[in-house]
Amino acid sequence: MINKALLFSLAIALLLLSACTPQPAVSSQAPDGTWSGEYGLGPDRRESISVDLRWEDGHLRGIVRAGPRSLPLTKVSFTAETGAISMEFDAEGNRGRIVHYIIDGKVNGNMMTGTWAHDDEKGDFHVTKQ
Repeated sequence: MINKALLFSLAIALLLLSACTPQPAVSSQAPDGTWSGEYGLGPDRRESISVDLRWEDGHLRGIVRAGPRSLPLTKVSFTAETGAISMEFDAEGNRGRIVHYIIDGKVNGNMMTGTWAHDDEKGDFHVTKQ
């Protein structure tokens, strides 16, 4: 028969060991602040971009700055447990047509990477928190 003290010690040791096991790095806080980097359709077509994210009235809000344009985000969601972030905004395209962008990414510390899409175009982005 196993001693109760030995079982208790074994349980504590396992608990401590699991607490010391490295966990995947994800951001536990909302990604508010200024993020700068680039986006594009591939390695040869890169453009500078910045994203300003702020908590306002309990919601994450922001602006995408691409070239001379400042585009307010119409929808932003962030899941702290996984670091997943989703953003949407509209921009004026050719001949005044409204283009709806959808961005999906992941925040990992001071880096945010992911993909963007509108219509049949898709690309990637990476930005660093300033």
